[in-house]
Amino acid sequence: MTDTQITSTVTRAIGDQYDEFQTSLESLESLGVQQKYLNYGFRSSADQTYEETQIQLCLEVFGAAGIAPGDAVVDVGFGSGEQSLLLAAKFDFKQYTGFNISVNQVNYATHRAAERDLSYKLSYRHGEAEALPGVANGSVDKLTAVECAFYFDRPRFYARAAEVLRPGGRAVFADITLCNALGFLRKFREDFRRIGTVASNRRAWEQHLVTKSVRDINPETRPGVQGTVFRIIKLASMAHITGKQRREWWKMAFYTQLVAIGQLLGLVRYELIVLEKKTAA
Repeated sequence: MTDTQITSTVTRAIGDQYDEFQTSLESLESLGVQQKYLNYGFRSSADQTYEETQIQLCLEVFGAAGIAPGDAVVDVGFGSGEQSLLLAAKFDFKQYTGFNISVNQVNYATHRAAERDLSYKLSYRHGEAEALPGVANGSVDKLTAVECAFYFDRPRFYARAAEVLRPGGRAVFADITLCNALGFLRKFREDFRRIGTVASNRRAWEQHLVTKSVRDINPETRPGVQGTVFRIIKLASMAHITGKQRREWWKMAFYTQLVAIGQLLGLVRYELIVLEKKTAA
């Protein structure tokens, strides 16, 4: 595990929040409560369970990346590590490196991979997506981010992604942004600046990467966003959850409800974004 200094106050706060989430989820495992994924899900059919939609969102991202044998994959914001185990089960690749700003999630994912004898193929590091410490330039074939890029300092992240990707390498994000009309909010809060708008984010990534496709997946993700609010409320009410953990879960429920309302009103957009590193002329 490689550590790097977390430079942003916002980033440190997010890391602390997800440390609390991970600690609380591990405490609930003794009660038989399993929360393997922390994404909103992608509903492709009406009979899917909540967890099946969460798996489907990961598969949508991995499928769009076109992961192939021999690929070196970097995955930022891997949660508890479940999506990396899914990737190993469904796709053939050479090496996976996950980055996360939650120390607890890095430790938990590392332990789970070791239990399954996958440490030779799956590795996890504590570090910022904007820095990707220890990753050599031009060494990555596929870079993925499942529902977490809105936490990043996007200009720095896109620039670093372009550095580490090989020519022709692909970056794929399941990403939430604000509509262009809400761009004024970026002046008032750092978290709104990081979320960005459809237009501002595209301008930022196109300085470094070529746009292959942008797919609106609001219809497929909207049911899971609202459903997540109710699941968080249920989790936060359980006896094993401490006061601090409960406050973090309630905070997450509040912002998730804002996303749900924003999607309904057309103020928030959820997209599957596929970018590529320019090949040499």
